[in-house]
Amino acid sequence: MMIKSMLCISRTLLMTAAFGISVNLVACGDSDSVSNVQSCDSDSALDCLSNGSAEVAISSESSNIESSSSDLELSCSGCWFGGSLAQDSPEGTSLGLESASLPVSSATEISSSSATEQSSSSERSSSSAKAHSITLDQDGFATVADVYNSLLPEEKAVFIIRHSEREDAVAMETELTANGVKMAQDLGKSIKSDEEFSYITSGFVRTNETANNISIGRGEANLPKLITNYDITGNWFLKISADSLAKHANSLGLKGSSVELMARWAYEGGYQDVFYELESRAGEFVQNVILKKLPKWNRVSIMVSHDIFVMPLTVFGSQQRVALKYHKDYHWINYIAGIAVIVGADNSIRYVPIKGADSGVIDYLAIFMAGLSQSSAKAP
Repeated sequence: MMIKSMLCISRTLLMTAAFGISVNLVACGDSDSVSNVQSCDSDSALDCLSNGSAEVAISSESSNIESSSSDLELSCSGCWFGGSLAQDSPEGTSLGLESASLPVSSATEISSSSATEQSSSSERSSSSAKAHSITLDQDGFATVADVYNSLLPEEKAVFIIRHSEREDAVAMETELTANGVKMAQDLGKSIKSDEEFSYITSGFVRTNETANNISIGRGEANLPKLITNYDITGNWFLKISADSLAKHANSLGLKGSSVELMARWAYEGGYQDVFYELESRAGEFVQNVILKKLPKWNRVSIMVSHDIFVMPLTVFGSQQRVALKYHKDYHWINYIAGIAVIVGADNSIRYVPIKGADSGVIDYLAIFMAGLSQSSAKAP
């Protein structure tokens, strides 16, 4: 049974002497991904279902999703998983985010040679990344368009991103906002071409809608055949149920709740009773999911997941160079941002952090300070 929950992250910010105040930054987030899911390689969706998991190709028309088998319906997805939910970030109506108001990265750029690369044996090297014209912004992200346009003909790429902006209610059926639809379509326009893409989602409506609207933005004649993969629902890195994550964080006295806990783990390690070791678990995903499925997918794939999965994978792929240290600077992974996994003809692998909007991060401190400034200006 699917459990709906709302997570409110409250963290006290001690301002500098210039402000002379102590304020409370509150960002409301939620829980929406599902735990205890295993991968399944069976060609039969029903065989996978009997094992409690599945990767199912589904046809998509608007937001009405039908499985490739008449015996499988998306509305039953909750009973396949067996329950538990995971977070989907600190975001909420109180922040009033619009794509135009999201933080824009500085014009300062970093050479693409800092993009992470690894060999087929999962050992990192730096040879091929230097051959590509990609720049990273001050937060460590390149645009999806730049990375796509830099791909060599023999390379295959999987763009793993968080879904676009969603409505406030949290459930599998939660849809994108009008702004979220526009963001996804704008991203699609930036990578428009005659090339056919593969689209992989977590099966949640907002991830399906993100994929569909990227396809629409690209000008594809028909909505894509979506591939649902339940390894990316958000629980890949967790040892405990996602429902317990916030409670565990609160028991540790972390005022940033599960978001702060995840950021500390991703950058500093530890918390072995809660999370798998990041590098080995992320490498396992790349080897056992991406590389294993890659021959079935087109040269370019768009994989749409949730922040609880995309954020740690992006930290891993960037070798911790991306600015997602919520526990230090209140940055969190933005909508339609994530990591590109690029596989060369020699099976070498490189990673490039990517952004589909103006920024790869949501800067909650900047948003809060902007709101504080506006309130001060309106005061009599």
